[in-house]
Amino acid sequence: MRRAAARRALVLALATAIAAHARASAAATDEPLLPPDREVAAVLSQSPAWRAASQSIGTEQETHRQALTGPHEWVGSVGVAQRQIRDASPDNTIEWEAGLERTLRRPGKRDAADRLGGSRVELARAMRSLAWREQARALLDRYGSWLREREAARVWVEQVALLQAQADAVAKRQRLGDAARIEQVQVEAAVAQAQAQAVVAEGRAQAAREALERQFPALTFPQPVQLPDPPASPAEDAEWIDAQLAHAPELESARRELRVAEEQLRVEQLERRPDPTVGLRVGQARNANEHFVGVVFSIPFGGEYRAAAARAAGSRAAAAALLRDEAQRRAATDAGLRLREAQLAWGGWQRARLAQDKLDQAARGLARGYQLGEGSLADVLAARRLASEQQLGAAGAAVDAWLARWRLMLEAGRLWECSDFCTRP
Repeated sequence: MRRAAARRALVLALATAIAAHARASAAATDEPLLPPDREVAAVLSQSPAWRAASQSIGTEQETHRQALTGPHEWVGSVGVAQRQIRDASPDNTIEWEAGLERTLRRPGKRDAADRLGGSRVELARAMRSLAWREQARALLDRYGSWLREREAARVWVEQVALLQAQADAVAKRQRLGDAARIEQVQVEAAVAQAQAQAVVAEGRAQAAREALERQFPALTFPQPVQLPDPPASPAEDAEWIDAQLAHAPELESARRELRVAEEQLRVEQLERRPDPTVGLRVGQARNANEHFVGVVFSIPFGGEYRAAAARAAGSRAAAAALLRDEAQRRAATDAGLRLREAQLAWGGWQRARLAQDKLDQAARGLARGYQLGEGSLADVLAARRLASEQQLGAAGAAVDAWLARWRLMLEAGRLWECSDFCTRP
């Protein structure tokens, strides 16, 4: 007896080791459930949001060129008049005057406009990266919804098969006279309930699949028969948090907005000193008997309007600094939470999987006992119901663990990074 028990223990240990190796091999594959990166990049780069953000970059580049040129241009003027002289010999004379003038930008204003235009272009690029990230997040959310519904449908199909096998066992016992009619009714009701749940789950999975294909029609998604076990959660907390902060588009956008506000403040402060206007005027009078050439110089006086514009720019810069600080705190908080969610999701899946194995083992044991004439059908069906509920929970926990992992990788710049697309002008 001791030798037999030892052999059984050895066989069980070998089976456990083989299963663990198989799960480790499945987890070693990089991302077996995601489309190729090049396909995802091609689809995201064609999304309306990302293309609109790219157009905004072109807009800001042209605005930058406009700022370098400045708002001042040459202004020409021509005036013709007829003068009547009422004296002893009335006469009419033709007079004309022509002028050319331009407002000159004060020193430093062009450089300030250059910096402001450049910062606006960089902000537009940051907003394009944010649009890319938001589309990638939407893809993960939509894909995760489909995976969750798909796994639920698969679990219900398996439960229908198990309950159908149990119904066959009850029918066999009834033919032998070992089962009451009520047991046949009970098991048939359980099969019908499982079939109804399977139909609903399949419908939800199909709806989620159609929504995914409508939003991202050009992508093809891998469809393994069963969801692989999620890989272990990352352990390098500081490294993952730093990576998320370095690739946070919201934080980069907030920094760029602060830079724009600061440059705008410098421009408005310089604008408090108005630009002078110089020009040349020529003309003649008294039927060409008089000619004149003159230089015109004018300068407006800065008043409350320009002072109010500078104060408003200062308030916007102060607000942008506060928003940058808030974005920094929020990004750091979200980075830590995202890492913890990945770790907790994987740990939750492990426990849910263990509970599933135990409940499934108990349900199968009761089913075998019932086939041998032991126990009641009510106990078997109750155990099977608990096992199916736990299997649904474990399948959902596996999807949650995969999604938490993908979200962490995405925010850390290790999945679907904008790369070459976001560096294009």
